[in-house]
Amino acid sequence: MENVEKYKDTFLNALLKGNRHVCQQLMQEFRASNPSIKILYEEIFKVSLYDIGDLWENNKIGVAIEHMASAIVEGLMNELFSEIMSLERVNKKIIISCVEKEEHQIGGKMVADIFEKNGWDACYLGANTPINELVEFCDLVNPDLIGLSLSVMDNFQSLLKEITELRTITKIPILVGGQALQRAGVQLSEEFADLFYLENLKSVENYLKGV
Repeated sequence: MENVEKYKDTFLNALLKGNRHVCQQLMQEFRASNPSIKILYEEIFKVSLYDIGDLWENNKIGVAIEHMASAIVEGLMNELFSEIMSLERVNKKIIISCVEKEEHQIGGKMVADIFEKNGWDACYLGANTPINELVEFCDLVNPDLIGLSLSVMDNFQSLLKEITELRTITKIPILVGGQALQRAGVQLSEEFADLFYLENLKSVENYLKGV
């Protein structure tokens, strides 16, 4: 953890300045002693983006800086694609989507990457996927799991609507996660059958061990 502390503040400052080159250098330096992609995502990328989200919600930075930081992190994640794709496949599929109106998509992409690294086929639909499109895609793909990501609490009702509608047409297990569910996630898992709240990437990996 000492090495994590050394990098995360510097990485956050570079993100806020839009310095992708420094962010890339820091990522490479960090990985030299912490090769785990999960740790990079959880302790550097996610923590930094959560801090930036808090700054934005408290009107301390503008939306342009928030969007810029997200784009930098997503670009760095794309550079790791060759390491993420496991050659050993398990013949299982998950659909991962942000709820309708939710524009923050990186958390869901992180989860999709962890599933791919564990041999799953992850169909990642990204931000603001309309519920009718999600339902149609589920019919087309016939997944083993559905994952829904929520970062902004203002979109919580959209999440409830999607869960309710999905439960009328399928019994496929649903995974939910995201910054907005840090308080409400456990309650949701108690209210809906076969719905699981995964608070971080470690809990995602632990869930994968049991399926």
